[in-house]
Amino acid sequence: MSTQLPAQPPQPVLPAPRKPLARAWMLTALLGLAALALWVDLPLAQLLHSETTPSIDDLFEDIGDMADTTLFVVGALAVYGGALWRMRHDRLGRWLGIAYERWVRGSLLVLATMTLGGLVTLVLKQVVARARPEVFFEQGFYGLGLPFSGDPFNSFPSSHTLTAFAVAAALAKLAPALRWPLFLFAAAVGLSRLVNLDHYLSDVVMAAGVAIASAGWLAPRVLDSRYQWPVRLPWHWGRKG
Repeated sequence: MSTQLPAQPPQPVLPAPRKPLARAWMLTALLGLAALALWVDLPLAQLLHSETTPSIDDLFEDIGDMADTTLFVVGALAVYGGALWRMRHDRLGRWLGIAYERWVRGSLLVLATMTLGGLVTLVLKQVVARARPEVFFEQGFYGLGLPFSGDPFNSFPSSHTLTAFAVAAALAKLAPALRWPLFLFAAAVGLSRLVNLDHYLSDVVMAAGVAIASAGWLAPRVLDSRYQWPVRLPWHWGRKG
């Protein structure tokens, strides 16, 4: 007489760990940046230096000036403060379905992305201490200086590009239908930093990556309605619940 063992319940399929994938992406990104710095950055800068006319230079200077960090910060703060006040006091607006909370969360995401990305950019600028293209064209030096040397050894990454891509990436989380125009604007700002010989290509690519990664990490923590701290007054952000 044979004894039949009871059927084993199916084992759940566990998702693959993300850490190896994240490390692979990071390694790929670092190798890509190194390849740009070794074989692309300087030849591209030399090409732009020889081919860019004064009128083109002035045009892209104006484009780069659109990524004014102060302008975006002041604008986002005005939207955040106004929407937060209206959300707390405008009962009629809430009854009519005016999305004050979305404005609060959205403007806060823009500010948080610019802040986080800006801090990362600031640290990298000081630690890497990469010479700007002007140093090469004036002194023939292409490379790194001593950490914390300051201008002009602060090329990597590009702050203007960081600002443009931080705003674009944050707003794209709020309005996905507008992501292509937003990123086109950010790419134009990044291109302006190359044409004006303020940065190398890897400086621009790194800044864009930092901005997009910052927005991606912050978005669920700011936009998800399960998190209530964004719709509180700032001095109550640490309150539980």
